[in-house]
Amino acid sequence: MSLSAVILLATMMNLTTPSEIGPLGVLVFFTFMYLISLGVMVGLCRIFFALRGKLKKNKARVGVRRSYYYGSVLAFVPIILIFMRSFGELNVLEIALVVFFALVGCFYITKRA
Repeated sequence: MSLSAVILLATMMNLTTPSEIGPLGVLVFFTFMYLISLGVMVGLCRIFFALRGKLKKNKARVGVRRSYYYGSVLAFVPIILIFMRSFGELNVLEIALVVFFALVGCFYITKRA
């Protein structure tokens, strides 16, 4: 899914401009960016869990599910940063708040899973 999002995003960026595409196109852009970020973050989470030894043969299904949980929270961080940057400057406090949001989300996943 992330690969198809990369292809569609590249096509969209080459064929249109933000002023031509309108608000719905901007929403589609951020959706594609999230799907790309989700694929990358899930891959990184799976590598991290494999290195820590959390992905075992008998627990592979749980490890994959947990990777998707963590990846979905972490994939939203770059999207929030891009969104916040589009409104103006991005300072240290705003970045710290986004990182805090990601940590709270990961903490919640750890307690629930």
